[in-house]
Amino acid sequence: MVVKSVLAGLCLAGLSSVALAQNNPQPYGKGFDSWNFTRVKEQSGVTNCRAFRRVGGRDDILAMRTDGHSYLSVRAEGRKGKFPNSIVVPLREPANGMQWDLLIEADGKRMWAILPPAAIEIIASKGGYSMLLGGSEDRDDVNLGKSAPAAWKRVKECVVASGG
Repeated sequence: MVVKSVLAGLCLAGLSSVALAQNNPQPYGKGFDSWNFTRVKEQSGVTNCRAFRRVGGRDDILAMRTDGHSYLSVRAEGRKGKFPNSIVVPLREPANGMQWDLLIEADGKRMWAILPPAAIEIIASKGGYSMLLGGSEDRDDVNLGKSAPAAWKRVKECVVASGG
């Protein structure tokens, strides 16, 4: 009886350490040119793969989850709320009139835009994007640098390696 209790206790301890590890970002490969990479298993069982860099006070993120949702994120700089009718356009015109009309959200710390993976591919290839927040005159230009395409490629590799 004591052996069963000890084994049950060890199993529960092991499960709780696995549960804690699910919410902790794990590095994914070696970083390069200011880009670093993580993946984290969310409570829903979906893995979120992220490329992030901090350059000149900016904090840029390119990310995709194994459920296919992808997004861009920057510091919110105090902005909070939902910004319907926002626009994202690639930098380094000509973008051939390319733009995405969408909802951008912010929680005071981070601001994010959910976009299709193909849109982020284009944005990375152009080296950045501009966000024009609907209902305001706010504009945020985000220069992702010359290594953004390689960073996005690593995110996609992470998604595939994580079962996406």
